[in-house]
Amino acid sequence: MSSYIKFTPISGAKNEDFLCYLLEIDEVKVLLDCGWSDSFNTDDLSNLKKIAKQVDFVLISHSDLSHLGAYPYARGHLGMTCPVYSTVPVVNMGKMCMYDMYQSKTNEIEFKTFTLEDVDNAFDKITSLRYSQPFLLTGKCQGITITAYSAAHTIGGTIWKIKQDTDEIVYAVDFNHRKEHHLDGTVLHSGGVVLDSLTRPSLLITDSYNSQVVHPARKDRYAAMFDTMTQTLNNGGSVLLPTDSSARVLELSYILDQYWGQHQLKYPLIMLTNTSYRTAHFAKIMLEWMGDDLTKKFSQSRENPFEFKYLRLCHKMEELENYPGPKVVIASNYSLETGFARELFVRWMASTKENELSHAMNTLILTDRSAPGSLARRIYDDWDQQTSNIQMDVIMSNGRSKMPVKPAVQYDKNINLTVYKRVPLEGAELQEYEAAQRAKAERDAAQAAIIARSKTIMEDDESDSSDIDENDENMEDLLTKQFDLYVRDAGKSGGFFKQAQSYRMFPYLEKRKKIDDYGEAIQVEHYMKASDYERIEEEKKNLGEGANFGKEEDMMMDIEGPLLPGRDETPTKYASSEETLTVHCLLRYVDLEGLSDGRSMKTILPQIAPRKLIVIHGSKEATEDLASACQSLSHFTKEILTPSVSEVLNVSAATNIYRIKLTDSMVSSLRFSKLDDYELARVVGRIHFPDDSTTPSLDVAMADNTAKWEPSVFIGDCRLTEFKKILQNEGIQAEFKGEGILVCNDQVAVRKTGTGQLLVEGVLSTDYYKIRSLLYSQHAIL
Repeated sequence: MSSYIKFTPISGAKNEDFLCYLLEIDEVKVLLDCGWSDSFNTDDLSNLKKIAKQVDFVLISHSDLSHLGAYPYARGHLGMTCPVYSTVPVVNMGKMCMYDMYQSKTNEIEFKTFTLEDVDNAFDKITSLRYSQPFLLTGKCQGITITAYSAAHTIGGTIWKIKQDTDEIVYAVDFNHRKEHHLDGTVLHSGGVVLDSLTRPSLLITDSYNSQVVHPARKDRYAAMFDTMTQTLNNGGSVLLPTDSSARVLELSYILDQYWGQHQLKYPLIMLTNTSYRTAHFAKIMLEWMGDDLTKKFSQSRENPFEFKYLRLCHKMEELENYPGPKVVIASNYSLETGFARELFVRWMASTKENELSHAMNTLILTDRSAPGSLARRIYDDWDQQTSNIQMDVIMSNGRSKMPVKPAVQYDKNINLTVYKRVPLEGAELQEYEAAQRAKAERDAAQAAIIARSKTIMEDDESDSSDIDENDENMEDLLTKQFDLYVRDAGKSGGFFKQAQSYRMFPYLEKRKKIDDYGEAIQVEHYMKASDYERIEEEKKNLGEGANFGKEEDMMMDIEGPLLPGRDETPTKYASSEETLTVHCLLRYVDLEGLSDGRSMKTILPQIAPRKLIVIHGSKEATEDLASACQSLSHFTKEILTPSVSEVLNVSAATNIYRIKLTDSMVSSLRFSKLDDYELARVVGRIHFPDDSTTPSLDVAMADNTAKWEPSVFIGDCRLTEFKKILQNEGIQAEFKGEGILVCNDQVAVRKTGTGQLLVEGVLSTDYYKIRSLLYSQHAIL
């Protein structure tokens, strides 16, 4: 039975704004992502406010601001109470992203849009799922199954599959099919083949962000970035790389730390974010979510790749003063609209007396194009315009064109910026502040006295036995003298009829057995060989223990340390000014976004072969480019939709659904064929409308009506990879050759056309008929 499906973009359609979409399956409302921009303008959420209370569940695909930025605000202020699903890394890194953004805004303005408590409450309510784990929803959403698949791009990044009855909806945005240093490519297109469970969905929702972009080779991009860095450092300048605080920063920090180690560079390499320590800590303990190469390297060397050897972690601007001279700083946020990256941009890239005296030009390397309207996007557009006039030869390699990496350019421009500062209070403002603080301290003291008095009364009412139990553990430390008070030892016996009394001298501390949920706790060391115990203790000293794979005291520091740096207690006020900065620096853009480019997307989509396609999140030109490229394919669906924001699409299956009642004679005449959990039958009869009911009835055909011959109908979707296993279990050799052709015993070929039709070709033989029979058994034949 088909479902009634509607799709409405809340944001991010025919533009590059944050992602947020409403999917309706019958009566169930699903929110796909819940992003926001770093301006945190509540007016941008006007569409979300209308439906936040009605949403039945939310799916979050990535841990960056454009996918989950509005979630804490929606949970705390818009009345959203529904379940939310994501992977474990998206929860951990998403929380770090929001913490960093909150602190960045608090350092600039009186930020009250949401609080850290809103962030904690929101992320505590997320249900974490693992990859390829089907999760059956309950309640109003009963019958819907959601499954997360790896999207790459960010750690824990997710492609969502939503299934109800025969409808399968795949939500795949911001994926990367190419392998990176810390992540493998998406399972959507692994090894040149689309995952079987994601092929031929009823509806595919994907983005067109990179539709018109063709990437140079990754090795060439990295080499260009390293060359620009080393050249700047050798000339006495510093390098700024704006990035995010929790997602793409992992790839960038890892490759730079490795490069510093290979070339033994002496220049400081620094990660400057508000949550740098926590981000590195979570990266260490989530290696299982990263690429196979990284986990294999760790299993062989037992060295955690995110136990950085050269990268220094900082979370305050003042800490940069400990690293004088030329340096490379990875700073948040990549939009240059807020955070340490914006502050360093103003300090390093603007022409000031300090910069002019150094006689060295600093370098800005953009790793992300950022959203339209942001400072980083304006600078990128300027760089793109300058480099578009430079003639560069397209390299041919193995018959394919190889895009060159565009060069760095000298960037000189006057930019109008709002500069935010925190100024110490002086004079009357300082006196007013101190008076308010004294009044607050007096109120707090009075409140604390009331609480202390209430606590004292409650403690007096407690039983003496509880006091004794609580203080048993410290009895030996408290007593320094012995007293002649005897305690009977019931464990000794003096005879059959008579018991001799024996006593123990007070203080005697009875050792209590530790009890857990399963009974008396077992101390493993009591059952170990001495040699094994000594070996394990020695390994702990050398390697450390736990997922941190560092020393124990380092692990405790990471866990127990504050999430955010402590605030300066000096009384300050916020001040802002409009300034015109003369920017003078070396500028280069190196694509480290970790997304599939347009050429790859146009190759992958035909292999997925969806029945319907919705294109979202991309400029109007990019959206039309991807849609027209898919329209031009002969074997691709023609139902390609490109909605605008707030446009409602009805993407239900093109079938009409009616309710009809089968008579007893009709039911008894049906011959059912079983397919998975369904039983199917072909129905031929006549419809009549009973006088006592508004529901029509279907009865067997009249005897004088000759039944019309109908060809057999094969129902089911047989995957060739699964069929290969079936053939091998039957003793038939089967292997894939060419483009998805399954060759059996070198005599029979089974292949699937672009429309999903299965073809069996070969010489008429015993093998042919056996293979055809096995193929028939995978379908319900009506």
